[in-house]
Amino acid sequence: MDSELKEILKGIKGFRDFYPEDYAEINKILNIMREVSTKFGFEEYEGPSLEYAKLIEHKSGQELYDEIYSLEDREKRRLVLRPEQTPTLARLIANQHQRYPKPMRWYSIPRIFRDETPQRGRVKEHFQFNADIIGVDHVGADAEIIALTTQIIKLAGLKKDEFVCTINSRELVQNYLNNLGVENLPDVIRAIDSREKHVQSYIKQDLINKKIEKEKADDLSMIVRTVWMQDPKLEKFSSILQKDSDLVPYVDSLKDIAENVIKKSFKELGLTDLQSDQLYAFSNIRGNPKAFIEQMQNEFDLDEATKEVLDKMNELAVYLKMFGVIDTCIYDASIARGLDYYTGIVFEFYDTTGSVVRAIAGGGRYDQLVESFGGGKIPSTGIGMGETVLYSILKEQGKLEKYKHPAMVYVVPMTKDVTNIATEIVSTLRDNFATLFNPFGWNRKKQLQDAVNRNIPYVVIVGKRDLENKTVTLKNLETREESLVLISDLTKELKKRITQ
Repeated sequence: MDSELKEILKGIKGFRDFYPEDYAEINKILNIMREVSTKFGFEEYEGPSLEYAKLIEHKSGQELYDEIYSLEDREKRRLVLRPEQTPTLARLIANQHQRYPKPMRWYSIPRIFRDETPQRGRVKEHFQFNADIIGVDHVGADAEIIALTTQIIKLAGLKKDEFVCTINSRELVQNYLNNLGVENLPDVIRAIDSREKHVQSYIKQDLINKKIEKEKADDLSMIVRTVWMQDPKLEKFSSILQKDSDLVPYVDSLKDIAENVIKKSFKELGLTDLQSDQLYAFSNIRGNPKAFIEQMQNEFDLDEATKEVLDKMNELAVYLKMFGVIDTCIYDASIARGLDYYTGIVFEFYDTTGSVVRAIAGGGRYDQLVESFGGGKIPSTGIGMGETVLYSILKEQGKLEKYKHPAMVYVVPMTKDVTNIATEIVSTLRDNFATLFNPFGWNRKKQLQDAVNRNIPYVVIVGKRDLENKTVTLKNLETREESLVLISDLTKELKKRITQ
């Protein structure tokens, strides 16, 4: 085999192959997303994998556009593989929202494509759950989206102390920046949203300067980023840094490094030293909703517009408590969401186990996106959740169930002349059970071994002599127990055993 073919057979890095046992694990997560969404009264929709490039250029900001897969079709149209679903949703709503009563609760699980550097919890193609409430300007809708996402994460296997929802308001950030006299708001907001990336880049380069190999520097800097994001004061996860001798020096210096690197990123965008100091202090405010709002009120001279934003955040906390999710929520002034279309409450979910650095989910309010497409003012809020991060956390924590073959029953015709009747039995059983059948003339031993290899619990053996009495042999492969069962009672007997 030549080297080119060998490389081709590996597949494209960042695009995953799903063998049955892998796909079963992913499907469990996707099915939970569907189950919870349906219970919340959401309706499923879908859009195309290809969109016009201008749709993304105009609505998602340059940072996302730099990660898209673009192409030109035979009509010379500039197209992209969808890098997210919200612009598609906004286009659909702008076209036909009049047909639907408001608010609309819609969800989808499309495949999303981004030309990012593959890392743990990040690939170039993934399934992304999206849930949106369209047509109501009320924090109760934001709270419901947060509650929906919380329920999905819990059902998938994480306990309430193993993840957190961090919440902020884009209006709060923008008002503060306006009061500071900052002009280039979109760039500064993206800098706030990228705080951890700046810290990671600094650590990586520092390790390389210390003669650490680039690949190891990548891994170690990601560990530092994970720890710093989830434990900025190093009160919980400093022990993780101490496990590697190359990271030990950062235990005492990480807070100073983070401050210097983040302030530098602000200054590079034209902020003065004073503005950078004030913005850094502002972005570090974090705590439960009550403590967060009190600190904002005590430490800053707030104008009326900002006071109204805090009132809205306080009302949100009331609804979070109503939905029973406030214990897994904190307010965090550094949450900004880099995409340009966000307008109000924004939120991100992270694990608190130290497993994966990336957000489990993220979203917020985008009240002007549909209007910008000519669809009228339609306030909206929503969440996006790729399955990759949640899957990685569950895998790391050993919370994914061992793969089981979908078939519960394996029908074995003993001889060729009973295959016809065995086929009839299979057809009847398949009305109630996933049933495997191999009518290929295999002998009894080969069929039983095949059932064992696939870990199928029950075998129905169809023999000529038993058929004279209208019976078959039912065998439990785990206990090795066998019994003769009337064909007319077979379904009832299997139901009794399988549901035990």
